[in-house]
Formats: sequence, structure tokens, C-alpha cells
Amino acid sequence: MGIKGDNNMKYNNDTSKKIMKVALKLFSEQGYYPTTTKQIAEEADVNELTIFRHFGSKSNLFQVTTEYYVLDSKIDSILKNTEDLNFEEAMFVITNRIYKLLIQNTKLYKVQMKLSDNEKDFVKLKLSRKIISILKDYFEVLKENNKIKGEPYIMAVTLINSLLGAFTIEILGDYTVSNIKWEELVEEHTKQFVSLYKI
Repeated sequence: MGIKGDNNMKYNNDTSKKIMKVALKLFSEQGYYPTTTKQIAEEADVNELTIFRHFGSKSNLFQVTTEYYVLDSKIDSILKNTEDLNFEEAMFVITNRIYKLLIQNTKLYKVQMKLSDNEKDFVKLKLSRKIISILKDYFEVLKENNKIKGEPYIMAVTLINSLLGAFTIEILGDYTVSNIKWEELVEEHTKQFVSLYKI
């Protein structure tokens, strides 16, 4: 069960939002299985039964919470006001926005990283999948207008893998792997990407 359409209203109340905020924090710190609904209830200062009344189950709470924070990220804004820019200029704007989104959603990303391979019931990396979809559509338009070369889906995945790789190394290294500012890393990744695909 997601939070699209009518379901969005179901979770659009202060109690549900408070529970989801705590759930995201604990899932990101401990992972899915070690986090109990009792812990979430205690930290959210609600009765454990309230969690089940609002979400039905722990697995639904997890799915709704990750979906909520993906939608709340306003991912569609990564392309805003780029239509009048050339490919290179647009990519610098877009990659910076994507990296800022990753930073803003560090907890959500940590939750996804803590899912083990046998947790196939959960759709992983929803944020990345949504960004890839938006980029693919954007690159298809550019290709139709002969502004780029390359296959749009591969381009979208390549770009996200590049940025996500840099971001993951920073998180796993607790931001001590290098002293290079993230803006400089993103600029370098973007230069390499643009050089591959611009006409």
C-alpha cells in the first residue's frame, strides 16, 4: 500500500507524520528488522496500538514511510527552469540539484542501504528509480532534438550511478574519504558525463 491518491489523505495527519519521522530515523540507524514497533512507539510518544491503527503492520509502515519521503523530496523540481539552457549548463544545474536531494535524504538512503538481499519484499532505492525515470524522459527529448548522442536510459542510469557512488563513498567513509568538496566532485562527474554525450 502506497500513499498515492486517496491513501495520501489517510497518512496526512500529525500522528502519522510523527510516527513516520521516528520510523525513518530508527530504520536508518538500526535497519528494518532490528527496529521494533515498540521502539518507534516509545520514541514517537504514542501507544504501540496507534501504529497498527494508522499503518496496519510494521512492513506497511516501512513502505508508506519510504514512499512518503520520496514524494516529499519534490524530485520533479530537478528539471525546473532548465529548458532554456544548453546541455552542458543544464547538466550542471541538474546534477547539483540531484546531489542536494541525496544529501537531504541521507536518512532515507541509509534505510535503503541497510536492507539485506533477502528483503525482496521491499522496493529498494525508490528515490534513485524516480530520478532515473525523470532523467530518461528528459534525455529522450534532447535526443529527439539532436542535442545529445547516446541511449537515454543508459545515460540516466550512468549519471545516477556516478553521483550515487560518490555519495555512498562519502556516507560509508563518514565524510572522511577525501577533503574535496561535494560541489567539486559533482562538477567533475558532470564534465565527464557531458563530454561523453554532447554533440
